[in-house]
Amino acid sequence: MASASSSSHSSRRRRRPSIPLIRCPSCGVKQILELTATTEANRGRIFFTCPDHVKDGSGCNFWYWEEAYIKFLKRSGFIDEATCAELLKEAKMKDRDEMKKRSAQEFKKEPDVGHFKQLENMIFILTKMMVLLKLIQAGATAGTEIQHETEFAPEIDIAPTEKTW
Repeated sequence: MASASSSSHSSRRRRRPSIPLIRCPSCGVKQILELTATTEANRGRIFFTCPDHVKDGSGCNFWYWEEAYIKFLKRSGFIDEATCAELLKEAKMKDRDEMKKRSAQEFKKEPDVGHFKQLENMIFILTKMMVLLKLIQAGATAGTEIQHETEFAPEIDIAPTEKTW
């Protein structure tokens, strides 16, 4: 079967020894892996999965975020209540720290020049459209004034005159 998805990487070297990596209870074949998400939305979050888990659902379905895995271990009798509480506290603190770090990185990111160029182009187009609308409005107003002037102008009988050279 396929291995864990490409949107994660192993964190075995950084793994806390207090969170047991059990044999997969779904397929019973392999030991659960502790991985770190690398997707934009969840970068840095820890999750636990069977090595045979596949995103499309074709492999083993065992997959939990860190806090849910800790609760699963407690429900299944692998850890006691005190250990569960301590691990959940650590996980929440780590998630909070990771969110702060991610927010700081987002703030420090350089602005997307392409996005600013798009906005600049939109403003340019809107400005030209406003000028065009003003010209159309001015032309319509001038045309109305000319029409009103000819309606009220006195009629003058202009007869052709003979040319004398």
